[in-house]
Amino acid sequence: MGIGAYALARPDRAAALGVWLLGFGETIIWACIFYVFAALLLTWEQELAWPKGDLTLGLTLAILAAALASPLSGRLIDAGHGRRVLGLGAFVGGAGLAALSQVETVTAYLAAWVVMGAAQAFCLYEPCFSVVTRAKGAAARQAITKITLLAGFASTVSFVAAAALVDLTDWRTTALVFAAAAAFVAAPLLYCGAALLEAAAGETARPTPKAENKAALKAALRKPQFWMIALAFPLMALNHGVLLNHIMPLLTERDIPRTTAVLVASTIGPMQVAGRIVLMLIEKRVNSLGVTAFAFSGVLLASLLLMFAGASPLFAFGFAALQGGAYGLTSILKPAITAEFLGRTGFGAIAGWLALPYLVGFAFAPYVGSLIWEAGGYDLVIPATAGFAVLGVLCVIGLALVGRARKPKV
Repeated sequence: MGIGAYALARPDRAAALGVWLLGFGETIIWACIFYVFAALLLTWEQELAWPKGDLTLGLTLAILAAALASPLSGRLIDAGHGRRVLGLGAFVGGAGLAALSQVETVTAYLAAWVVMGAAQAFCLYEPCFSVVTRAKGAAARQAITKITLLAGFASTVSFVAAAALVDLTDWRTTALVFAAAAAFVAAPLLYCGAALLEAAAGETARPTPKAENKAALKAALRKPQFWMIALAFPLMALNHGVLLNHIMPLLTERDIPRTTAVLVASTIGPMQVAGRIVLMLIEKRVNSLGVTAFAFSGVLLASLLLMFAGASPLFAFGFAALQGGAYGLTSILKPAITAEFLGRTGFGAIAGWLALPYLVGFAFAPYVGSLIWEAGGYDLVIPATAGFAVLGVLCVIGLALVGRARKPKV
């Protein structure tokens, strides 16, 4: 029985299976082509002896490539190509990581990251959640929560697996193993998951006429809600991107042993899952905007705790718990807030354009972190990230003030 026939015969089971396949696929692809950077950064600093700025520039270029490719990804999903977008994106991402494992020069290293970045626009959360939102409609938040419950372990999988493989072999072999997992495990999971979800949705997931998508995007761009969302979440991305990608050297600079630093970094993923479980349990009693304000405030408090990590590793674990639990909610809240305030017509295109500033923030985060570190060390980096969180909270307040009275009817 093919995917289409199975979905027609058992649409509820097919949709549920599709969500879980997407969850496992997202876990693997995030671990392999995104979190691998943070997991291997310290090893690269020690073995390649390239400047920290050159190393972090790789991820910056990758996410810039993802940002530029996101509008195209959104349009393809609105046109009904969701399964192909996710599957091919994961395969190309694996190929880029395989190329990265063989680099000998900074130029080749940066080129490999550009390929991986372009692939990220077609297989990470943004395109995945666009597929889910188109297929599930108003029920999308619950499905997205389930996907992120699994994918919240991606950073843990990446840090632990990379540390073990580097100890057993070397970083190049580690990258090749991750590349194979992306291309030959994540890609089929994402393709089949999206195919099941789209087939089970039937008419709901059919392509939207191009004219309607264009009109919906133009209408969204004229609304202040769009610009509040476009500011708020990128500021959180800047906060999280700086801290996540610099967490290992940041903690070791504070005389925290490498094994403890790995444990702290690995705690962020499970705490993301914990935060999402709590949201799933209470989601019927809370609204998306209120939870967003709570999550952004939690990220701010996490940065403040990190200031005291040198005094005791307990503060570092406190940071990991809050950062993971609070920031982990934003991946669910961003598509929910977008659909709630801007509507679901042309959602792929709207989400694709909103991904631009978000990914630019994430793109520049590692490099911005390096620049701040060069100016004043990690003692300056931490309060700077707290400042990003403060601005993000202010943007959410602004969204509450201008958005409530202007929500769309569709």
